[in-house]
Amino acid sequence: MNRIELLSLEEPRYLARVFWQHPLACLGLARHLPFNVGRLARRHLRDPELLRFIDMECYCWSVVPAAKTPLINAGMVFSDRHYGGVNYPKGGVGTIAQALATGLANHGGQVQYQSRVTRILTEQGRAVGVKLATGETYWAKRIVSNATRWDTFGALLKEEPLPKAEQRWQQRYQRSPSFLSLHLGVDSAVIPAETNCHHILLKDWSELEASYGTVFVSIPTLLDSSLAPPGHHIVHAFTPSWLNDWDNLGPTQYQAQKQAKANQVIARLGCLFPGLGQSIHHCSIGTPRSHRRFLGRRDGTYGPMPARPLPGLLTMPFNRTPLPGLYCVGDSTFPGQGLNAVAFSGFACAHRIAADLGG
Repeated sequence: MNRIELLSLEEPRYLARVFWQHPLACLGLARHLPFNVGRLARRHLRDPELLRFIDMECYCWSVVPAAKTPLINAGMVFSDRHYGGVNYPKGGVGTIAQALATGLANHGGQVQYQSRVTRILTEQGRAVGVKLATGETYWAKRIVSNATRWDTFGALLKEEPLPKAEQRWQQRYQRSPSFLSLHLGVDSAVIPAETNCHHILLKDWSELEASYGTVFVSIPTLLDSSLAPPGHHIVHAFTPSWLNDWDNLGPTQYQAQKQAKANQVIARLGCLFPGLGQSIHHCSIGTPRSHRRFLGRRDGTYGPMPARPLPGLLTMPFNRTPLPGLYCVGDSTFPGQGLNAVAFSGFACAHRIAADLGG
C-alpha cells in the first residue's frame, strides 16, 4: 500500500495510471479488498491469546473484533503505526485541524465556525446549497457532508426519499457505541517517567465489546509537556458507552451518574497508577449525550460498524452519493474508521470533485 499514490478510487484516469505504474501492488490490494482481518489471522495463527490480542488491536480503533474489521482498513492503520515510526503533532492533535484551516484561508477559503447546518438544499433532484440554524443559506456547485450517513440522509435530507443504496447501507451497518470520556489533570509525580503514552485496560476478554468493559488511556503530556502546566500530566481515559444509558435521565440523575461512572474509571486507573485518585486537580466528563450535542452525531456514535461480517470494504460507499452534487466524507465512507482512513476519504473526495469540475 505504501508504494501506491492513494487518490480517489472513483476516478478512472487515476486507476488506469496507478495500475500501469504498479500492476502487482494493485492486484494484491484488490485481492484483499473482500476480506476481514479475522479470516487472515485464523488462517495462520492458532494461539488463542494471540488471536484475542489481534481482536483488541482491531477493536481499539474499529470498535469491532477482527472478524468484522476490513483487512485493507486494518492494513492502513497498522502500517501507519509502524512504517517510518510513530509521529505525534506537537501541541496536540488539534494543531492538525488548525493547520488545515490556516491552509484553507491562505488559498482563499473561509471557515465559518459555530454554524450548524440544519438542511441540505436541493433543486430538481440535485444538491445545491445548505441552510443554517440561523436561517442563512449558502449555494454551491458541490456540497460535501462530513456528518454520518444517518445524519446526512436522515436529518439534513429528511424531506427527500431515502435512496435505495442508502437503504442497503443501513441494513449492512449499525451505529457503534459512543464513549464515556474523562480528561484529568493530575500531579506529574503519580505518572512514572518511563510510562508509555498509551494503555488499554481489560479485566476479562469476554467483556471486550461490553459497555465500560475496555478502558483506553492516553497521556499526551508524556510526549509533549507543553500541553499542561509544569508539574502536571493530562490523562485521557475513555470507555464505550451507549446513549440509552443516559438519554432519559433528569439533570440531577445525569450529574450523579456521570460522577459515579467517572469514579469507576478512575478506580481502574489506580491499578496502573496508584494514588492517581488523590492526585486529580481537574476532571472533565463527557458522555454519549455530550458527543451527540457537540459533535452532531446520531446517538453520539463513534461511527458505523458492520451489523454482521461483511466482505471487507466492498460494501463501503465511496464519496459520491445517489444525489447529484452531494458527496460524503468521514467514517461512513471508504475506507472507514481510523484517523488516517478518515483523512484519506477527504483527500480522495477533493480529487473526485476536482475531476468532476474539470480539474
